[in-house]
Amino acid sequence: SPNPFTGAYGGWMAVELAGLALAESANLLTIPGRLCGNGRPAPVQDAAWQLWVQEVRDAGMVAYKAAQTKSQDAVLDAANAVSDSCLNCHRQYRQVPGGFANRCPTDAN
Repeated sequence: SPNPFTGAYGGWMAVELAGLALAESANLLTIPGRLCGNGRPAPVQDAAWQLWVQEVRDAGMVAYKAAQTKSQDAVLDAANAVSDSCLNCHRQYRQVPGGFANRCPTDAN
């Protein structure tokens, strides 16, 4: 089925798997040598980066656990945690003066 919520892993399982995927994707954000979309090095050593990567990981697990309860209210709360964790990082590393070319600023840049 083209609808991700009606296939073999649909419904609440799809929400669970999305939470796990988000939590695991946080690991990708910590790989040394990682580049931002503009080619600048990702600030993987910055304390703020590491904190917000952990927030993304934690938010993914909150979403996973919320899906296990099969509570739409719990998933909505988890969505807020996910949104907040992304926004914290994006404020410092993406929404910067000069736009795309200046993304991923660090003290070393």
